[in-house]
Amino acid sequence: MSDAPFELVDAKDSFIDSDWFHHCRETRTPFVVVRSGEHSADVLWDYITLPPECDASLQENLPALEQDARAIFDRYAIPESYLRVKATLIGFDRLPFDRAKSAAADLYHLIAAYLPVAEAADIPVGGATNNRRAETDPPSDTTASAPLRLWVEATSTSSAA
Repeated sequence: MSDAPFELVDAKDSFIDSDWFHHCRETRTPFVVVRSGEHSADVLWDYITLPPECDASLQENLPALEQDARAIFDRYAIPESYLRVKATLIGFDRLPFDRAKSAAADLYHLIAAYLPVAEAADIPVGGATNNRRAETDPPSDTTASAPLRLWVEATSTSSAA
């Protein structure tokens, strides 16, 4: 395994039964993958590797988590990109491959920052602390004037945005 806080997988491959998945489940850390396709890549975080103790914290902080995830998405997205957010999954779809890797690392650190303190202490080297990640400048070739598309999936306790 690499030192990156995510796994690179081909869009055709299953990633649920990977070494990275098992590592995240054993260490109770965020499960983030970059699925590379022919022309773009998708970044996906799934809560499946986190223990039940994290559910309440993630649900309670969902509005702030969504806002912070959107900020990461905005830094790396292009007009063809999509954002998917719910309490148990965040997806950045159709990012350029080079940006997807940076977005995945940022997303991993963001999720780690929202975990309860005991869980955040288990974050491997290079992980975030329990403080929110500071904003960074967008990549220099970002198309800031292009409209981006957002899809937010409704949960039972909140309405779709």
